[in-house]
Amino acid sequence: MRIRPELPERAGAPFRSTHKLYALADRVQEWLHAVVYEAALRLELAPYRRSSSAPPVTWPSMREIAWGMASDRVAILLAAALAAMTMLSAGPLQPIDEFANTLPRPFEDELRTFLILWPDTVASRFVALPVLGVVAFHLAYWHYTWRPIVLGICGVTGMIGLVATMKLVLARSHPRTGDPSFLSHGSGISFPSGHGANAILIYGLVLFLIYRYAAARPHIIRNLGYCVVALAALQTVVSIYLHFHWLTDLLTGMVAGGFALRLTIRLDELIPQGRTAHWWPFNRHPETHAPIFTPR
Repeated sequence: MRIRPELPERAGAPFRSTHKLYALADRVQEWLHAVVYEAALRLELAPYRRSSSAPPVTWPSMREIAWGMASDRVAILLAAALAAMTMLSAGPLQPIDEFANTLPRPFEDELRTFLILWPDTVASRFVALPVLGVVAFHLAYWHYTWRPIVLGICGVTGMIGLVATMKLVLARSHPRTGDPSFLSHGSGISFPSGHGANAILIYGLVLFLIYRYAAARPHIIRNLGYCVVALAALQTVVSIYLHFHWLTDLLTGMVAGGFALRLTIRLDELIPQGRTAHWWPFNRHPETHAPIFTPR
Protein backbone atom coordinates (compact mmCIF):
# COMPACT_ATOMS: atom_id res chain seq x y z
CA MET A 1 0.00 0.00 0.00
CA ARG A 2 1.33 3.45 -0.91
CA ILE A 3 2.34 5.60 2.07
CA ARG A 4 1.60 9.24 1.56
CA PRO A 5 4.03 11.79 2.98
CA GLU A 6 2.68 14.04 5.67
CA LEU A 7 2.06 17.58 4.50
CA PRO A 8 3.86 20.31 6.39
CA GLU A 9 1.75 22.34 8.73
CA ARG A 10 2.07 25.39 6.49
CA ALA A 11 2.12 23.71 3.13
CA GLY A 12 1.88 25.81 0.04
CA ALA A 13 0.29 25.13 -3.35
CA PRO A 14 3.00 22.67 -4.53
CA PHE A 15 2.43 20.42 -1.52
CA ARG A 16 -1.37 20.44 -1.95
CA SER A 17 -1.04 19.55 -5.66
CA THR A 18 1.21 16.62 -4.86
CA HIS A 19 -1.32 15.35 -2.29
CA LYS A 20 -4.12 15.44 -4.91
CA LEU A 21 -1.97 13.53 -7.37
CA TYR A 22 -1.36 10.80 -4.76
CA ALA A 23 -5.12 10.50 -4.13
CA LEU A 24 -5.86 10.28 -7.85
CA ALA A 25 -3.17 7.61 -8.31
CA ASP A 26 -4.66 5.56 -5.47
CA ARG A 27 -8.11 5.66 -7.04
CA VAL A 28 -6.75 4.61 -10.43
CA GLN A 29 -4.85 1.76 -8.78
CA GLU A 30 -7.97 0.49 -6.95
CA TRP A 31 -9.99 0.64 -10.18
CA LEU A 32 -7.32 -1.35 -12.05
CA HIS A 33 -7.25 -3.96 -9.29
CA ALA A 34 -11.04 -4.37 -9.51
CA VAL A 35 -10.92 -4.71 -13.32
CA VAL A 36 -8.10 -7.27 -13.20
CA TYR A 37 -9.84 -9.30 -10.47
CA GLU A 38 -13.13 -9.39 -12.40
CA ALA A 39 -11.34 -10.43 -15.59
CA ALA A 40 -9.45 -13.19 -13.76
CA LEU A 41 -12.70 -14.45 -12.22
CA ARG A 42 -14.42 -14.59 -15.58
CA LEU A 43 -11.49 -16.39 -17.20
CA GLU A 44 -11.34 -18.92 -14.37
CA LEU A 45 -15.04 -19.75 -14.57
CA ALA A 46 -15.31 -19.54 -18.35
CA PRO A 47 -15.39 -23.36 -18.86
CA TYR A 48 -18.48 -23.57 -16.62
CA ARG A 49 -20.55 -21.05 -18.53
CA ARG A 50 -23.30 -22.23 -20.78
CA SER A 51 -22.46 -21.40 -24.33
CA SER A 52 -25.08 -19.76 -26.48
CA SER A 53 -24.48 -22.44 -29.09
CA ALA A 54 -24.96 -25.29 -26.61
CA PRO A 55 -27.96 -27.52 -27.31
CA PRO A 56 -31.00 -26.86 -25.09
CA VAL A 57 -31.65 -29.15 -22.15
CA THR A 58 -34.11 -31.89 -23.07
CA TRP A 59 -36.77 -32.29 -20.41
CA PRO A 60 -38.21 -35.84 -20.21
CA SER A 61 -41.93 -36.28 -20.69
CA MET A 62 -44.22 -37.34 -17.85
CA ARG A 63 -44.47 -40.80 -19.41
CA GLU A 64 -40.68 -41.13 -19.44
CA ILE A 65 -40.45 -40.00 -15.83
CA ALA A 66 -43.19 -42.41 -14.75
CA TRP A 67 -41.58 -45.31 -16.61
CA GLY A 68 -38.14 -44.46 -15.25
CA MET A 69 -39.45 -44.53 -11.69
CA ALA A 70 -41.60 -47.63 -12.19
CA SER A 71 -38.76 -49.61 -13.80
CA ASP A 72 -36.24 -48.92 -11.04
CA ARG A 73 -35.08 -52.27 -9.62
CA VAL A 74 -34.60 -51.05 -6.05
CA ALA A 75 -38.05 -49.44 -6.05
CA ILE A 76 -39.58 -52.68 -7.38
CA LEU A 77 -37.92 -54.67 -4.58
CA LEU A 78 -39.14 -52.22 -1.95
CA ALA A 79 -42.66 -52.30 -3.40
CA ALA A 80 -42.61 -56.11 -3.22
CA ALA A 81 -41.34 -55.92 0.37
CA LEU A 82 -44.13 -53.49 1.23
CA ALA A 83 -46.77 -55.81 -0.23
CA ALA A 84 -45.22 -58.82 1.55
CA MET A 85 -45.14 -57.03 4.91
CA THR A 86 -48.77 -56.03 4.47
CA MET A 87 -49.87 -59.60 3.82
CA LEU A 88 -47.74 -61.00 6.65
CA SER A 89 -49.04 -58.38 9.08
CA ALA A 90 -52.60 -59.43 8.27
CA GLY A 91 -51.97 -63.03 9.34
CA PRO A 92 -48.71 -64.87 10.13
CA LEU A 93 -47.05 -62.02 12.09
CA GLN A 94 -50.00 -61.18 14.31
CA PRO A 95 -48.82 -63.46 17.16
CA ILE A 96 -45.57 -61.51 17.23
CA ASP A 97 -47.55 -58.27 17.40
CA GLU A 98 -49.61 -59.59 20.31
CA PHE A 99 -46.48 -60.74 22.13
CA ALA A 100 -44.80 -57.33 21.78
CA ASN A 101 -48.02 -55.59 22.77
CA THR A 102 -48.34 -57.57 26.03
CA LEU A 103 -44.75 -57.18 27.23
CA PRO A 104 -44.43 -55.57 30.68
CA ARG A 105 -43.97 -51.79 30.71
CA PRO A 106 -42.05 -50.84 33.86
CA PHE A 107 -42.45 -47.23 35.02
CA GLU A 108 -45.01 -46.57 32.28
CA ASP A 109 -46.92 -43.99 34.29
CA GLU A 110 -43.75 -42.12 35.28
CA LEU A 111 -42.18 -42.11 31.82
CA ARG A 112 -45.26 -41.70 29.66
CA THR A 113 -45.34 -37.89 29.58
CA PHE A 114 -41.61 -37.59 28.97
CA LEU A 115 -41.63 -40.15 26.15
CA ILE A 116 -44.60 -38.52 24.43
CA LEU A 117 -43.15 -35.00 24.59
CA TRP A 118 -39.56 -35.81 23.63
CA PRO A 119 -38.47 -39.11 21.98
CA ASP A 120 -41.81 -39.75 20.28
CA THR A 121 -41.92 -36.29 18.68
CA VAL A 122 -38.47 -36.54 17.04
CA ALA A 123 -39.90 -38.51 14.11
CA SER A 124 -43.11 -36.48 13.92
CA ARG A 125 -43.64 -34.18 10.96
CA PHE A 126 -43.74 -31.16 13.29
CA VAL A 127 -40.04 -31.73 14.01
CA ALA A 128 -38.78 -33.55 10.91
CA LEU A 129 -40.25 -31.20 8.29
CA PRO A 130 -38.56 -28.05 9.67
CA VAL A 131 -35.24 -29.91 9.63
CA LEU A 132 -35.79 -30.88 6.00
CA GLY A 133 -36.94 -27.37 5.14
CA VAL A 134 -33.84 -25.73 6.62
CA VAL A 135 -31.49 -28.11 4.81
CA ALA A 136 -33.36 -27.84 1.49
CA PHE A 137 -33.57 -24.03 1.51
CA HIS A 138 -29.94 -23.70 2.58
CA LEU A 139 -28.70 -25.91 -0.26
CA ALA A 140 -31.09 -24.29 -2.73
CA TYR A 141 -29.83 -20.80 -1.89
CA TRP A 142 -26.13 -21.61 -2.04
CA HIS A 143 -26.39 -23.74 -5.19
CA TYR A 144 -28.85 -21.49 -7.05
CA THR A 145 -31.41 -24.22 -7.73
CA TRP A 146 -34.91 -25.23 -6.69
CA ARG A 147 -33.99 -28.90 -6.97
CA PRO A 148 -33.66 -29.61 -3.18
CA ILE A 149 -37.02 -27.92 -2.52
CA VAL A 150 -38.73 -29.78 -5.38
CA LEU A 151 -37.34 -33.12 -4.17
CA GLY A 152 -38.42 -32.41 -0.61
CA ILE A 153 -41.97 -31.51 -1.61
CA CYS A 154 -42.33 -34.50 -3.97
CA GLY A 155 -40.89 -36.98 -1.48
CA VAL A 156 -42.96 -35.86 1.51
CA THR A 157 -46.16 -35.54 -0.54
CA GLY A 158 -45.72 -38.99 -2.03
CA MET A 159 -45.00 -40.56 1.35
CA ILE A 160 -48.00 -38.91 3.03
CA GLY A 161 -50.28 -39.99 0.18
CA LEU A 162 -49.05 -43.59 0.31
CA VAL A 163 -49.30 -43.95 4.10
CA ALA A 164 -52.65 -42.19 4.35
CA THR A 165 -54.15 -44.37 1.62
CA MET A 166 -52.97 -47.56 3.30
CA LYS A 167 -54.27 -46.39 6.68
CA LEU A 168 -57.74 -45.61 5.37
CA VAL A 169 -58.06 -48.71 3.21
CA LEU A 170 -56.64 -51.29 5.62
CA ALA A 171 -58.06 -49.72 8.83
CA ARG A 172 -56.15 -51.73 11.42
CA SER A 173 -57.27 -51.71 15.05
CA HIS A 174 -55.37 -49.70 17.64
CA PRO A 175 -53.00 -51.69 19.89
CA ARG A 176 -54.94 -50.73 23.03
CA THR A 177 -57.88 -52.74 21.73
CA GLY A 178 -55.75 -55.91 21.83
CA ASP A 179 -57.05 -56.95 18.41
CA PRO A 180 -54.48 -56.76 15.57
CA SER A 181 -57.03 -57.48 12.82
CA PHE A 182 -57.47 -55.40 9.69
CA LEU A 183 -60.57 -53.83 8.10
CA SER A 184 -61.97 -52.90 11.50
CA HIS A 185 -63.38 -49.53 10.44
CA GLY A 186 -64.01 -47.24 13.36
CA SER A 187 -61.50 -48.72 15.82
CA GLY A 188 -58.22 -47.43 14.43
CA ILE A 189 -55.99 -46.63 11.47
CA SER A 190 -52.64 -47.66 12.88
CA PHE A 191 -51.20 -49.48 9.83
CA PRO A 192 -48.64 -48.49 8.66
CA SER A 193 -46.89 -46.17 11.10
CA GLY A 194 -46.50 -42.61 9.88
CA HIS A 195 -43.72 -41.98 12.40
CA GLY A 196 -41.79 -44.96 11.04
CA ALA A 197 -42.17 -43.67 7.50
CA ASN A 198 -41.11 -40.16 8.60
CA ALA A 199 -37.95 -41.46 10.22
CA ILE A 200 -36.81 -43.09 6.99
CA LEU A 201 -38.18 -40.74 4.32
CA ILE A 202 -37.67 -37.29 5.83
CA TYR A 203 -34.40 -37.83 7.65
CA GLY A 204 -33.20 -40.09 4.86
CA LEU A 205 -33.95 -37.30 2.38
CA VAL A 206 -32.00 -34.85 4.54
CA LEU A 207 -29.07 -37.25 4.47
CA PHE A 208 -29.38 -37.71 0.70
CA LEU A 209 -29.39 -33.96 0.03
CA ILE A 210 -26.30 -33.48 2.18
CA TYR A 211 -24.57 -36.27 0.25
CA ARG A 212 -25.94 -35.06 -3.09
CA TYR A 213 -24.42 -31.60 -2.73
CA ALA A 214 -21.32 -32.70 -0.78
CA ALA A 215 -22.33 -30.41 2.09
CA ALA A 216 -20.36 -32.41 4.68
CA ARG A 217 -17.33 -34.64 4.85
CA PRO A 218 -17.78 -38.37 4.16
CA HIS A 219 -17.24 -39.46 7.76
CA ILE A 220 -19.85 -36.95 8.95
CA ILE A 221 -22.35 -38.22 6.38
CA ARG A 222 -21.66 -41.78 7.52
CA ASN A 223 -22.27 -40.81 11.15
CA LEU A 224 -25.50 -39.08 10.16
CA GLY A 225 -26.59 -42.34 8.52
CA TYR A 226 -26.01 -44.14 11.83
CA CYS A 227 -28.11 -41.45 13.51
CA VAL A 228 -31.02 -42.11 11.13
CA VAL A 229 -30.87 -45.84 11.93
CA ALA A 230 -30.71 -45.13 15.67
CA LEU A 231 -33.65 -42.75 15.36
CA ALA A 232 -35.75 -45.38 13.59
CA ALA A 233 -34.89 -47.94 16.28
CA LEU A 234 -35.74 -45.47 19.06
CA GLN A 235 -39.07 -44.65 17.42
CA THR A 236 -39.90 -48.36 17.25
CA VAL A 237 -39.17 -48.97 20.92
CA VAL A 238 -41.01 -45.88 22.14
CA SER A 239 -44.13 -46.51 20.03
CA ILE A 240 -44.40 -50.11 21.19
CA TYR A 241 -43.77 -49.11 24.81
CA LEU A 242 -46.54 -46.49 24.68
CA HIS A 243 -49.01 -48.81 22.87
CA PHE A 244 -49.16 -46.44 19.93
CA HIS A 245 -48.44 -49.03 17.21
CA TRP A 246 -48.09 -52.72 16.60
CA LEU A 247 -44.57 -53.90 15.78
CA THR A 248 -45.45 -54.65 12.16
CA ASP A 249 -46.99 -51.17 11.83
CA LEU A 250 -43.59 -49.62 12.44
CA LEU A 251 -41.64 -52.07 10.28
CA THR A 252 -44.05 -51.64 7.36
CA GLY A 253 -44.00 -47.87 7.78
CA MET A 254 -40.21 -47.88 7.49
CA VAL A 255 -40.44 -49.96 4.32
CA ALA A 256 -42.99 -47.49 2.93
CA GLY A 257 -40.67 -44.61 3.81
CA GLY A 258 -37.77 -46.35 2.11
CA PHE A 259 -39.91 -46.95 -0.98
CA ALA A 260 -40.85 -43.27 -1.17
CA LEU A 261 -37.23 -42.26 -0.59
CA ARG A 262 -36.00 -44.45 -3.43
CA LEU A 263 -38.58 -43.00 -5.81
CA THR A 264 -37.46 -39.49 -4.82
CA ILE A 265 -33.82 -40.36 -5.51
CA ARG A 266 -34.83 -41.83 -8.86
CA LEU A 267 -36.74 -38.63 -9.67
CA ASP A 268 -33.57 -36.65 -8.97
CA GLU A 269 -31.70 -38.83 -11.46
CA LEU A 270 -34.33 -38.21 -14.13
CA ILE A 271 -34.43 -34.42 -13.78
CA PRO A 272 -31.84 -32.79 -16.08
CA GLN A 273 -28.97 -31.23 -14.20
CA GLY A 274 -29.28 -27.46 -13.82
CA ARG A 275 -32.87 -27.29 -15.18
CA THR A 276 -34.34 -25.68 -12.07
CA ALA A 277 -31.57 -23.07 -11.84
CA HIS A 278 -33.53 -20.89 -14.29
CA TRP A 279 -36.35 -20.54 -11.76
CA TRP A 280 -34.15 -19.24 -8.94
CA PRO A 281 -34.92 -15.53 -8.33
CA PHE A 282 -31.90 -14.78 -6.11
CA ASN A 283 -29.16 -15.75 -8.57
CA ARG A 284 -26.96 -12.68 -8.27
CA HIS A 285 -24.34 -13.75 -10.83
CA PRO A 286 -25.86 -16.55 -12.95
CA GLU A 287 -23.10 -16.36 -15.53
CA THR A 288 -20.25 -16.87 -13.08
CA HIS A 289 -21.36 -19.73 -10.86
CA ALA A 290 -20.01 -23.20 -11.42
CA PRO A 291 -22.29 -26.24 -11.79
CA ILE A 292 -22.87 -28.73 -9.03
CA PHE A 293 -20.81 -31.87 -9.09
CA THR A 294 -22.76 -34.92 -7.95
CA PRO A 295 -20.73 -37.37 -5.83
CA ARG A 296 -21.06 -40.91 -7.09
